[in-house]
Amino acid sequence: MRISLNKYKIFSNAKINIGLNVFQKESDGYHNIDSIMAPIDLADEIDVTFYSDLGNLKIECSDKNIPTDERNILYKTYKAFFEESKKEKRKIDIILKKNIPSEAGLGGGSSNAGFFLKLLNEHYGNIYNESELEELAMKIGSDVPFFIKNKTARVGGKGNKVDLVENNLKDSIILIKPLDFGVSTKEAYESFDNLKEVKYANFDKIIECLKDNNRIALENSIENSLEQGILETDINIKMLKITLNSVISGKKFFMSGSGSTYYTFVTELEKSQIETRLKTFVDNVKIIICKTIN
Repeated sequence: MRISLNKYKIFSNAKINIGLNVFQKESDGYHNIDSIMAPIDLADEIDVTFYSDLGNLKIECSDKNIPTDERNILYKTYKAFFEESKKEKRKIDIILKKNIPSEAGLGGGSSNAGFFLKLLNEHYGNIYNESELEELAMKIGSDVPFFIKNKTARVGGKGNKVDLVENNLKDSIILIKPLDFGVSTKEAYESFDNLKEVKYANFDKIIECLKDNNRIALENSIENSLEQGILETDINIKMLKITLNSVISGKKFFMSGSGSTYYTFVTELEKSQIETRLKTFVDNVKIIICKTIN
């Protein structure tokens, strides 16, 4: 008999990269990065039920393209937590309602993992402190440690260095996610590795601009190393960027992470007009308005 102990509903939010510097591949096959990551108020809903009997994890997902077996990052999180804590595995049911697009550069899977890991830790009596949770999160995925703090931060190394920064940005953000294609992280890094020259973001300037809510100077400081590679190899991304720049002249559009989502900063006065133009003139994209969580 399955006896339910506790039920939780958690909201697992996305992130954007406000600039991303990627450095040459290390001997271990991974790249070091430097980035500002900011949480945004677009979130998946995760219903979690804990049972008293021993067992395994069961996942249901609203997006049928996302695997619900051992390939899902929530399984990896479940396995890592119980192996590390030496606790007996209990039956847990998860119902995952996806609102964050996949292959979008918005950290949806990493966010799911980070929030589920925090819930497991809380449910079992806060076995780990925050820094220990970040260490465990790093074993699950390179973006997962960011979601332990879930605040605007400068993220470095292979994702293991997370230093909070002040974010006073007031503007809204419009996300533009293509519906008929995505970019895999593997593809993005392979494209970057073939670049002959890379432009790097100025993060000292970006941090200053976020603190001062200086959007114009902020936009002039943002670069994304992975986007530079993808624009060389992916015609779909290249055409999307050209279309965005032609439809909204004078606005700057930035890729988040490894893509395929672009975003732009908008004031309250221009938000509605720009949203309408994007929906009218840019085909096969999903438009989402959000804000950073400060």
